[in-house]
Amino acid sequence: MLNLVVAKNAGYCFGVKRAIEETKKLLSNKKKVYVIGDLIHNEVVINELKKEGLVVLNDVNEIDNLHNEEVIIRSHGIEKKIKEKLINNRNNVTDLTCPFVSKIQNIVFEESNNGKSIIVIGDKNHPEIKGIVSYASGPIEVINNEEDIKGLKISNYEEVVVVFQTTSNIEKSKKLVDILHKLYYNLKIIDTICKTTKMRQDEVFDLSKKMDYMIIIGGKSSSNTKKLYDISSQNCKNSFLINDKLELDSIKIIENSNVGVCAGASTPPEIIEEILTYARTKF
Repeated sequence: MLNLVVAKNAGYCFGVKRAIEETKKLLSNKKKVYVIGDLIHNEVVINELKKEGLVVLNDVNEIDNLHNEEVIIRSHGIEKKIKEKLINNRNNVTDLTCPFVSKIQNIVFEESNNGKSIIVIGDKNHPEIKGIVSYASGPIEVINNEEDIKGLKISNYEEVVVVFQTTSNIEKSKKLVDILHKLYYNLKIIDTICKTTKMRQDEVFDLSKKMDYMIIIGGKSSSNTKKLYDISSQNCKNSFLINDKLELDSIKIIENSNVGVCAGASTPPEIIEEILTYARTKF
């Protein structure tokens, strides 16, 4: 029999829970609701919402055809010009951007307007970062590793403000900040990593030291889930990232092992419980 230890900070964060609840309210009153890009990064949840009438538009050019429609802005946020176009086209826009993401957008907007250059630590291809970058009126660059720092075009005599993707790997970000401190004389660091992210990463780091196996539950496209998996893998070589109970079939777990379980911020509680129940019966 397995000893399953579930992390306290597993599953929906505030921003994701809010986005899903508000979307369901809108869907209960409307036959069709549009969202630009996935509302959250969990395929199972998105597919269920699609059945209720959610229409996901992955091509931004499609917004030109939206007029007088019910439109929501996903939890990761969208680019400023896209939001403005949706409003100008007389759509009824409900902004479900995570408050922590909105905070970064506002910081970038204000600091950039005050003449500061901005460095964002995060994944430049992630929708959250694309949205954040769009709020700058001056120089802004995105870095995710030491190699990116070498390519920075911001000169060392400029006033520089550093912000972080909400789901950034904390330890990795600290190392990058240490390097930036050596390069820039006037550097302002604003810690914008989500508090829930911090607690979750710390818990997974500690838990993975004690477990024989680690199961990380969440969508394969989820940034925060992949970071949990990376952190877990540092301490526990038997770490696995799954989004469905059937994926457990390919994992060999020795009887009476200690198995730690955590889930990304976009993972619904019913999926976590389903996987736990299946693990208890299978192993």
